[in-house]
Amino acid sequence: MNAIKPLNLPLRQRKLLHILQNKKTYITGSELAKQLNVSSRTIRSDITFLNQSLKPFHAQILSERSKGYLFSAQNTEALQQMNQMNTVFSSKEERVRYLAFQLCLSDVPVNMYDLEDEMYVSHTTLENDLHLLKKLFVLNMPHIDLIQSKEYLEFESSERKRRMLLNRLFHEDWDYHSKGNAYYGYEFLNPDILNLIMHEVPLHLNRYSIHMEDTNLTALNLAIAIMYHRRLSGHPLPDTAPISEPDSAAMNAANDLMDALEQKLSCTFPLEERDEIYLHIASGRLMDASKLNFNTVNQYFDPATIQMTDAYLARILAYFQIDFSGDEDFYITLLQYIRYIQMPVHLYNTQGNMDIAKISFLAEFEIAYLFQDIALEYLGYYINESELLYLAYCICGALEYLFHHHPESKFRTVICSHLNLTAAWALKRRILGAFDNYLHITALLPVYARGSYDFHTTDLILTTVQKNITDNPNTDTIQITSFMVSSDYRKIEAYIQKKRIQSLCPVCAHTLWELLANAYWHENQKATTPFQVIESMAQDFIQNGLTNEHYLESILRRESISSFASHPGLLFLHSSVPSVRTQLSITTFQHHLNWKTHKIWIVVMAAFCPKDAALLFRLIYACHMDHYPVNLIKKLKTREDILEFFRNS
Repeated sequence: MNAIKPLNLPLRQRKLLHILQNKKTYITGSELAKQLNVSSRTIRSDITFLNQSLKPFHAQILSERSKGYLFSAQNTEALQQMNQMNTVFSSKEERVRYLAFQLCLSDVPVNMYDLEDEMYVSHTTLENDLHLLKKLFVLNMPHIDLIQSKEYLEFESSERKRRMLLNRLFHEDWDYHSKGNAYYGYEFLNPDILNLIMHEVPLHLNRYSIHMEDTNLTALNLAIAIMYHRRLSGHPLPDTAPISEPDSAAMNAANDLMDALEQKLSCTFPLEERDEIYLHIASGRLMDASKLNFNTVNQYFDPATIQMTDAYLARILAYFQIDFSGDEDFYITLLQYIRYIQMPVHLYNTQGNMDIAKISFLAEFEIAYLFQDIALEYLGYYINESELLYLAYCICGALEYLFHHHPESKFRTVICSHLNLTAAWALKRRILGAFDNYLHITALLPVYARGSYDFHTTDLILTTVQKNITDNPNTDTIQITSFMVSSDYRKIEAYIQKKRIQSLCPVCAHTLWELLANAYWHENQKATTPFQVIESMAQDFIQNGLTNEHYLESILRRESISSFASHPGLLFLHSSVPSVRTQLSITTFQHHLNWKTHKIWIVVMAAFCPKDAALLFRLIYACHMDHYPVNLIKKLKTREDILEFFRNS
């Protein structure tokens, strides 16, 4: 007997089927259309599609004129099988988005048991989903309150917060590669209305020479579409006092745009709605970078933004001894970043895997996190993970500038090749074409000459042969092919990344092996929870008088903002709160510890004394690079195992 394929239905059709399954009498198409916020024609099309999908389950949706629709199933076992297979959602994140969407649109409290039935989840699963929902939307923007009374749930009645959340939900699943759609677009936003808005908006922005990033333009389009649909369904913004509109171009663009849409959509947009669109335009408007330099910043940025920027650069210099003050382009970009995060409406595109991004910016993310102290002092709150990531992008460009404008930091490189001169010379040109910012090629050396050449001033040898070129311990060797294939580029890129991070800590008083040898050790522990592990390991430093409770608070705060866990295997925890001396604590587990979505077998926690702060860069490279196979890491259970592993790494 062939297995029945599971139902793979879009969200609207899943919801339609759920309504019909739980209805014992006929329900009209107009009533279904009203519940799903679609047209009766859409309901008829969905019913036709559902009947085709339901045939393998010996079920169908009956249709009778003037009465409507009724779900019918011949075999209750098949019906049960269908419900088990139609799990509705493939991930916790998808369920949480659906919960948020339902709570945003509902005018009355939502019954938790109805949600469990609708999503085919247990009460425990729903509670866990609600915990994630609170973390995403209650503790973070838009900071909407979730009210729970017995078995009922509802969001606070703030229309502005509900719209902000709807915009975020749509935007997170926006497809930038197509004409444009959103995850819930077919359930709430009329595509014809959205397309009209997307056509109209650029016309009025261009008229006033207003340029916006893709992210902010998309958010503006969605905000207008959400505004239109919410007003149409009887959910206007409350009357408020007019806001200050110092940006005359943004004000004129907003009013002209609203006037045009009122005519095309046959509706009215009162002052409070227009003010909201003004805020989107004024907040997302790009500055004219050609007018910005060291001498003009006082004309375009307010004193608080300049103070925050200068304080942050001073913090980086004091903590890591990295001086970015001479990079004008970076300074201007950083000012614009800090100006933007203070705007009443600001949004960052968070599509993609955040873990991959954080691993790609190991050092940059650590420098970015130093901004949290500045944010708390000037803004009164910490910035979130997405905002930190975009600051890390900015830092990445600043580090590139340092390498490019400090040729003494380039790695002195010798190409040792068995090829004739022209081939070796061509190899040099290809290498410099890709890595000129990082490598200074000092010689093209025949292989036979390696014995007479002094490599003591050479950082790196690129050789086309498998022979040992030098025994100098301070010179690294990478074997490459004669033609520079893709794997050769990856080898050199990995080397440069390693050396770039290590160069941020030029004087190293400790080796990783020495720190491990003198660490606090907790071997073969039973896995508990991340919170308990953090608390237990932090006590090693606190109880021994190396630091204080602020150290533990700092790590817990960072974990809640942006988890330390970005890959499986080995996890590295640390804090900028100073320690009396630099010290590590190590915990290994009998079985893996689930941390976020990763399986962890070893946790390393570090506390740094102020003079060793930059040692962080060497340790994060040692603990986060992907050259440690997880299958090997999971076998390291004892102190001796780990010391032997890092002695040979």
